[in-house]
Amino acid sequence: MPKIKKATLYIKGMHCPSCEILMEDKFREVENIKEVNADFKTQKVEVKYAGKIDADVLNAKVKVYGYEVMMNDERLTINDFQRESMLKRLTDVGVIAIILFIVYAIAKEAKLIPDINLAGNLNYVSVFILGIVASTSTCMATSGALFLATVGKKNPNFVSAISFNFGRVLSYGLFGFLAGFIGNFLIINLKIGSALTLFVSLFMVLLGLDMARVISLGSLLPTGLTKHLFERLEHRLIKHPKKTAFFLGAITYLLPCGFTQTVQVYALGLASPVQSALTMMIFALGTVPSLLLIGYFSSFIYTEHGRSAQSKYYPYFMKVVGVLVLVIGLSYFSNFLSLYGININFLTANYQLPTTNSVIQNGFQTVRMNVNSYGYSPNLFALKKGVPVKWVINGENVFGCQGYLVAPKLGIQKALAYGENIIEFTPDEEGTINFSCGMGMYRGRFEVKD
Repeated sequence: MPKIKKATLYIKGMHCPSCEILMEDKFREVENIKEVNADFKTQKVEVKYAGKIDADVLNAKVKVYGYEVMMNDERLTINDFQRESMLKRLTDVGVIAIILFIVYAIAKEAKLIPDINLAGNLNYVSVFILGIVASTSTCMATSGALFLATVGKKNPNFVSAISFNFGRVLSYGLFGFLAGFIGNFLIINLKIGSALTLFVSLFMVLLGLDMARVISLGSLLPTGLTKHLFERLEHRLIKHPKKTAFFLGAITYLLPCGFTQTVQVYALGLASPVQSALTMMIFALGTVPSLLLIGYFSSFIYTEHGRSAQSKYYPYFMKVVGVLVLVIGLSYFSNFLSLYGININFLTANYQLPTTNSVIQNGFQTVRMNVNSYGYSPNLFALKKGVPVKWVINGENVFGCQGYLVAPKLGIQKALAYGENIIEFTPDEEGTINFSCGMGMYRGRFEVKD
């Protein structure tokens, strides 16, 4: 029986738990490797093997995904992330943010793009585009590698690829539905919408900083739970890949990927089972084209004349995406502040509709507002000081965070019912009375004047 030996390999390009899964899966395909344990934080892979290790064979397995195996005599003394100073990382983020702001301002002035309302929902087109962007990530490449190593290993066909991706889309929708249901329960039943908003904002800020390479989220938060669960299910399903293509695709939801985690947290914040499910499914649909073609074509991060192209452009690409996620996280924090009457219009200066004047009826200032899946319409009202107000709210769609109304100055926290809801109050002071949904995503205000 051959003697079992140990070796430490250094992998250039590992940066997340999904990279660990990919390395372990690909190295296990090499016949004489018996055991593999990868650690993205140190960029090391510990292997137990019989005979000899051929670096060319290992590189052939992983270079196509943008990684490179370094043997002991070529070991990296320090990884790419650690080599960058904190000043360099922060400077890159600041420069990228300024460039994006300038590009956005020019495009907006030229009317090439509509106003962005980050206080409300990202539209489904934006979510789909995010899915396309995510499909170029090495995190998402793990899904493609799983397909190639199992279902597509022998006689790959379009039907099995469709089944694999269909499983992905449905599982994303199912878990999105559950996330929306949990978010709705936390806001309506437990009345902790502010805590949920703060959690979403902080998590997105951390994810954005991680993608922008300012911090390493893996060193701050435990990420092994879904990774280990994915691996256990994968090892069971992999025995009959062609029969289980649908389920293999479904479990890719558990892959620890920054893009997926961003949309997962966003879906939780929507607090609407239907909207959250649609958001997750559309994101998954955005990843489908790349995953369908991964066995036949390579994206720009995978190969360039047989060599990894990741090191040159990919880190900057991820930094740009990280800054965008960071901006969304900060906008959620402004939502959190709005729940306490602090209205910071962070990238949301145009979130309100034109001012609507009240109508005097039977001694009341009557204002009418509709609530639907898009928020509140109208949402900016002019009132007179000292005159009682009858606020008539027509609940067209109240199963979401927009169905829980918060007005801090008025002491209102109210779950709206379908149909007509009436709130009465008297504005005794001049100024602004802000109101919002339970997550601060949809906002409006009363302007009170003498």
